[in-house]
Amino acid sequence: MKSTNESLRKRGMASEGDIAALSDLTYEDLVAALHAADSCTRSAAAYCLRSQADRAADELLGQLAGEKCLYTRIAVCECLEKGSIVTAEKMIGCLGHIGNNQYRVPPDKVSAKKSFPLPRDIIARSLGRMDISVFPALQRCLKESSCREQISELLDAVGYMVFYHPELAAADNLQPVLALESPYSQDPLILWKMILCLSAFPSADAKTVLLNYAQEQSILGMEAQRSLKILAMRKGTVYGCHTQFY
Repeated sequence: MKSTNESLRKRGMASEGDIAALSDLTYEDLVAALHAADSCTRSAAAYCLRSQADRAADELLGQLAGEKCLYTRIAVCECLEKGSIVTAEKMIGCLGHIGNNQYRVPPDKVSAKKSFPLPRDIIARSLGRMDISVFPALQRCLKESSCREQISELLDAVGYMVFYHPELAAADNLQPVLALESPYSQDPLILWKMILCLSAFPSADAKTVLLNYAQEQSILGMEAQRSLKILAMRKGTVYGCHTQFY
């Protein structure tokens, strides 16, 4: 047990005592602790900054960019997720630039999961977990961005948020996703991400696009088939005017 605890602490898992020790610090001191040499101190500082996530967003993103300890990365991400649309807009600017876990090309096979896969990009993952009040920022960037890397990760964040918040699956929110098909018609990665994202939108328009791709003998075809199956499994009137989820 001792070795396990030591291993966890080396990876930045802060204890209640670590957090309590920093709870009365000023904002400036918490920011200093966020960049401390000790990983548990950094994690505890991130936890204590949750109520000031918007103010600390730049510092948090800067620390996350170079952070090596797993539990400290988690603590920083959880702090960022408490931020408002102001923080979300700053996070969007970091999509695809932190870590090396992003997809560069479509995978060889589809996920076996019956839900929306967790985004691999660390920022996309956190954006997808934020309060839905930040969704307009995601949509705005999806409409306006000309950065392929950013669009690729945005599709994951949008799909993840919509999948778990079906009230966002409105036609107006679907159109920016569908609008990517034409300009990226020769880009397998963006098309694959778009098809994956469509699994969150139970609409006739999404179904039409998916049915077209489902005929292909490729990863795009397999992903389209998977998206159609997921939509069919979700309860309610999936392709009608009224959709109810339980």
